[in-house]
Amino acid sequence: MDKSEMPVFVKIDEYDDILDVINLIKNKIDQAKNLLGKIDELKNEEDAELDLWKANLEEVERRVSSINNSLFEPESV
Repeated sequence: MDKSEMPVFVKIDEYDDILDVINLIKNKIDQAKNLLGKIDELKNEEDAELDLWKANLEEVERRVSSINNSLFEPESV
């Protein structure tokens, strides 16, 4: 019989401790997933806000360029 196939004996109180630790780890994993979900949501909101700012800045840039062209390159009358 290979060592990996041999049965493992654990004291009951140690087994309960192991189960407690495993449950604690599962809870921490769930908490981490929830935090990552919230961070992802905040990142998406931030990205949307930055896209809006970029669009507004581009609009201001177009308007300034249009005003600049009107002032320094007047159309012939």
